[in-house]
Amino acid sequence: MTAYVIILLAVFCFAGQFAFTKLYEGAVKQTTVTSLVMLVVTSLIGTVLYLFIGGFRVEFSSISVFWAVLFALVMIPYYMIGIKVLSLGSLAIYSMFMMLGGMLVPFFYGVCFLRESVSVTQVIGTVLLTGFIILQAISQSDSNTTNGGKQSTRTKMLFFALCLAIFFLNGLTGVIAKAHQINNGAVDEVSFTVISCALTAIFSLILLALEFIRDRKEKSRQVMTTFRVKPMWIIALIGVTAYTGNFLHLLAANDVPASVQFPLVSGGVIVLSALVSALFFKEKISKKEWISVVGAFVSTFLFAF
Repeated sequence: MTAYVIILLAVFCFAGQFAFTKLYEGAVKQTTVTSLVMLVVTSLIGTVLYLFIGGFRVEFSSISVFWAVLFALVMIPYYMIGIKVLSLGSLAIYSMFMMLGGMLVPFFYGVCFLRESVSVTQVIGTVLLTGFIILQAISQSDSNTTNGGKQSTRTKMLFFALCLAIFFLNGLTGVIAKAHQINNGAVDEVSFTVISCALTAIFSLILLALEFIRDRKEKSRQVMTTFRVKPMWIIALIGVTAYTGNFLHLLAANDVPASVQFPLVSGGVIVLSALVSALFFKEKISKKEWISVVGAFVSTFLFAF
């Protein structure tokens, strides 16, 4: 029972992370600079948090550093595109694509490259989830908005395209984590997280410095907007919820089979994010989108059998 309470807390943390990211975008307006500042701070929070969890002892190996570099290089566009997505559309749909990518892409990686077995129910679940993604594409193309016109259609299709990017990027982080774990010389997951978070912060700082080559005055103004009290608090909450959720996810893995844990987390976050989207952000979710969300929630549990 304790493990399932931990999973529930992880679900709340992940949903909170998405909600706080949406709040951050509204507080500062998304630019490359504001996204990089958020990424630097949240990565540093993750580094410190996991250093504390690991008793300030970090293991290193060449293979782990290699995979951590790849992980960090994926995390940068993942976060930057994620903020852009939330500026264009619904938190509910964003979270659905992200969580499904985190489940389906590693699943296909395991089946195709690691020769993992697959059940009939998992095949049915994959077909259903693909169908709900297609339903989302249809919903984005034919839904109406208050702005109307071609620009509105282009915006919705851009939103869907970026959701697909998030789908694959989040899935790729799972593939990298799995590929790292199966190596004999791999360090433990806590050390790997410390290394990848530190590298993400370093790479983001380098990109942020490069941004100042052009229009230093404007870039400085954008940075200063992130250092107000409200944006800083939001960034801190993003980092704490994201990496606390990751830790709880790892903690529950000791007692709950992955085939049960991942559907529970994915399905739970999809539904909770939809409720947060509708109740707190007052976002209008169409009938087709609700069908996709609920259908995805139900379909994820087929992967447990």
